[in-house]
Amino acid sequence: MGVRSLSSLLRAALLLGLGQAALASPITLKHELGKATFTAAPGRVIANSEEVAELLTVLGVPTVGYASGRVEGQLGQPMRNLSTLAAPTLKRAVYIGRYDQPSLELVAALKPDLILMHGGDGSEKLYPTMRKFAPTVVYDYDKTPWRKALGDLGRLFGKSAQANAYLNTFDARVRALRAQMAPVAARAPRTTLLYMYEPGSVMVLGRGFSFSRTLAQLGLTLTTPKGIDPNVAFQTLSPETLLTLDTDRVVVLRVKKGGQLVERNATDDVLRRLGKPVFTYPLDPQEASSGPLTDLKRLEGVAKLVRR
Repeated sequence: MGVRSLSSLLRAALLLGLGQAALASPITLKHELGKATFTAAPGRVIANSEEVAELLTVLGVPTVGYASGRVEGQLGQPMRNLSTLAAPTLKRAVYIGRYDQPSLELVAALKPDLILMHGGDGSEKLYPTMRKFAPTVVYDYDKTPWRKALGDLGRLFGKSAQANAYLNTFDARVRALRAQMAPVAARAPRTTLLYMYEPGSVMVLGRGFSFSRTLAQLGLTLTTPKGIDPNVAFQTLSPETLLTLDTDRVVVLRVKKGGQLVERNATDDVLRRLGKPVFTYPLDPQEASSGPLTDLKRLEGVAKLVRR
């Protein structure tokens, strides 16, 4: 890294420098790969994914550094054109590289006192290195729901009331949406989720995919083609298989590329022949796999589509 970029990094980082407030008593957070004890609320936080960054956004905690597997930026510089729902907490953070290969020089220069990581995708290999720089907490939402993670961080930052208020708001909205969806769920609950990331390629989503949980919260039932294990998260489908779908509706997660949705293609023609309602959910490439903000966005989005 050049001297100029490093100096730019440090100027940006200093703007976010927050003093550490002493805690009344030490707080130990248990996580997927161990535990971390704090005697003061962290003032300089690095978020190693969009998923964990959403927790900080809910709490109004800024970050000094940000790694990602969805967007690329210039090392040592603030990110531009962020569309992730975690943008408010990341807008002045500097980009430190990919989530699985962050720049260790940048991590050291930022002098963090907390590193937040999302579990899975090889995080267990990176964890021993990251914890050398600062206490590191790893949350895998398949093992520790984001609700628990949000509560943990609320205690750590002295923002438990804020965390609880969000959870109450989230739960109230889920109840309202589920009530609105009740007639639809009673009449036609079966829903198939497809993921279209490029023309001519479509995958079916099973229970292992976080988006699928949205259906259950709305009272809908996830349906996959015969012969396909519903516990499988991703599986590519052929046009012939699409025509055998026994479902009430299809929701297609259509990826945006360059601001445009994947163009219409032969898969759309096949789905039209199926004779079932087909709805498009625009999937932002920066959308987290799950999180307090993303999950609510999906609930609102799917409910609005299916109620039409």
